[in-house]
Amino acid sequence: MYKLYGSLGAASLSPQCVLEESGLPYEFIEVDISEDTERDPEYLKLNPHGRIPTLVIDDQVMIESAAISIYLADKHSHTQLSPPLDHPERSRYLQWMVYLTNTLQETLLLKMYSSLYTDDPQGYEATISRATSKLDTIMSFIEKSLDVTEGPFFLGNELSTADIYLNMLTGWDPTIQVRILSSSTTADIPKNQRYTNIERNYSEMLKRPGVAKTFSANGY
Repeated sequence: MYKLYGSLGAASLSPQCVLEESGLPYEFIEVDISEDTERDPEYLKLNPHGRIPTLVIDDQVMIESAAISIYLADKHSHTQLSPPLDHPERSRYLQWMVYLTNTLQETLLLKMYSSLYTDDPQGYEATISRATSKLDTIMSFIEKSLDVTEGPFFLGNELSTADIYLNMLTGWDPTIQVRILSSSTTADIPKNQRYTNIERNYSEMLKRPGVAKTFSANGY
């Protein structure tokens, strides 16, 4: 049985979605990732960084959310959450998974945890400002990229872990105005301030029962 160490609303959400969609039994073990909480020494043996998620498969330990998501989706291909190795969309799939974790996620962390990136308290506001500006550029790039696909997802009409990862990340920052399309709250947001293609991506993603269940359980 898989053991997934994580925290609700955090980076463990994406691999948890794949496990839910797989239909296989797994154990979700919650880890307190509060900044003022010391990590359990037993957990640090699994993941010395003390971050989440961590996946344990028998005696094998795997860290990093994007890597775990790709691994599980590939291994459990019946979920259809990653294209096969020889699929023409495989390269685009890997591109987006790496872009999301290396570019979008990194910028979000820079904005949300600026104190970890500078020792100068006076530099916090400047760090947040630069990260916010970069985040606007990244989100606009994603929005425009989804506009040219044949369907609502990065791979057109095929949902993948890239879409799940995207929506996991956008939920971390309340200033990113992504809403379910049917929600009346979208009427209160000027159209030029909304990411309508990302909203569509989010709404269509939630049609997968296991994904919807997991996002709901994580407070989305």
